[in-house]
Amino acid sequence: MGLTRILDLIVIILLATIILMPRPDASVKPALTVDPERRERVAELQSILIGHPDDVDASLELANIFLDGHRPDWALATITTTQRFHTNDYRVYHVRAIAYADRFEGAPAYEAAQVALALCERQPPVVGVPPCDEAVRGRLTLLDHTLAVVADVDMKKAPYLAKERIFQQLHPTFLPKPKPKAKSAPKVPAPAPVH
Repeated sequence: MGLTRILDLIVIILLATIILMPRPDASVKPALTVDPERRERVAELQSILIGHPDDVDASLELANIFLDGHRPDWALATITTTQRFHTNDYRVYHVRAIAYADRFEGAPAYEAAQVALALCERQPPVVGVPPCDEAVRGRLTLLDHTLAVVADVDMKKAPYLAKERIFQQLHPTFLPKPKPKAKSAPKVPAPAPVH
């Protein structure tokens, strides 16, 4: 009885190994497509956040790396955890708005942009949060106005409508191509004087 159970376990382990073993032609890609140095930085930041989940600077840096690596879901998860500890930091809502926009969710992106802009313009400024200077305020205002035009659009089902509205909002500048200079007739050398 004991020997048959051992043989059964060996057969099950062998079958599991065969089924779960990757094919030799399988290609493995990293989940986060950023430079190796930045992937190492992700590991460092995650270890910092395990010990100090309220570290806003580490969370913002990590979320921005995730956004650069085209992982808005990861950025949103990171920044949502931080939002519980820092409800008055405009930077948290700014990154949140960008993450939602990268996920093509216009309404929550617009709401986060509105909160970010309101917190940026808040007087007196929040203690512990860097001051919101004119450059930051300008970026937040542009983000708010841009997301306002697509807040009611389902960007997943109608991406072209969202793109059209965004381009209308941004008022792209038209720079005409320089006109080619009129070609003048080639200069013919003057005839040499006859002596």
